[in-house]
Amino acid sequence: MSLSRSALRQAEAEGLTLLRSESSNSGYKHVHFDGNKGVTFDSSKTKPYQAQVRRGGTQVYLGRFATPAEEAALCVARTPEAQAAAAAPPEPPPLTAEEALWHAEAEGLTLLRSESSSTGYKGVSFDSRAKSKPYLAQVRRGGEKAHLGYFATPEEAALCVAHTPEAQAAVEQPTATSSKKRKVKSEEQPPDMPAGARVKLDELPPMPPDARVKREISHS
Repeated sequence: MSLSRSALRQAEAEGLTLLRSESSNSGYKHVHFDGNKGVTFDSSKTKPYQAQVRRGGTQVYLGRFATPAEEAALCVARTPEAQAAAAAPPEPPPLTAEEALWHAEAEGLTLLRSESSSTGYKGVSFDSRAKSKPYLAQVRRGGEKAHLGYFATPEEAALCVAHTPEAQAAVEQPTATSSKKRKVKSEEQPPDMPAGARVKLDELPPMPPDARVKREISHS
């Protein structure tokens, strides 16, 4: 029996689920393969699969494993984090670009565009290592980048970003600035006429026939 099949049978016997991941280069969640990076130390050559989980906001190193990746995935599956993830309801199917745009309009959200991003959306980048969900969404929160997840289309990732308080604050800021400018402009008064300016008589309205002209006599 191969080591891969042995790890799968052991997981089945323990009632565990090996978490698959298309965004991981090992094929399994929390398992990373680094044997092809030319690392010099021996452990990466004989045991190229590294397993780790996030616990309490920090990465917890579980160890290195030889082939196959299922051996490392089995180690991950034994952790409380992996068991909680396996018990969670399945993720909904990915949204198409049209569906993501429809949801944004229905919820009154704005997908932030960005000319400097290769995806066209702010906070969305393309990760070539991921297969079915290559678009990574993240925002800067508290001085650090907060990872929001991988998505099938850039619009779906941009929709996830649009739900964050950071994105909604960025949308409201230019609106407040522009309204302030309009208010200042409406309150501006016309400039005063210079003291030496002359008014042409033909620009004055015609005088009524019964009007009286007041004479001012100056004594030199």
